[in-house]
Amino acid sequence: MQKAYYQRLAEMTPAERVAIGVALWNAGDSMQRAALRRLYPQADEDEILFRLAVTRYGSELASKAYGRQE
Repeated sequence: MQKAYYQRLAEMTPAERVAIGVALWNAGDSMQRAALRRLYPQADEDEILFRLAVTRYGSELASKAYGRQE
């Protein structure tokens, strides 16, 4: 199976491989946002974006970027 997987990847164009990467990023982003909405059900979109930044970049950088504390 692994050999077939790598063969298929080798047959793809760079654009196809990038498209798969983008789709995976979008799926992960959607799941992460949904998880944050479950954890913070009263949060507005700005709060969700801040919490997303905290999980991705750490609280220090997110606090600097958003001008607020966790």
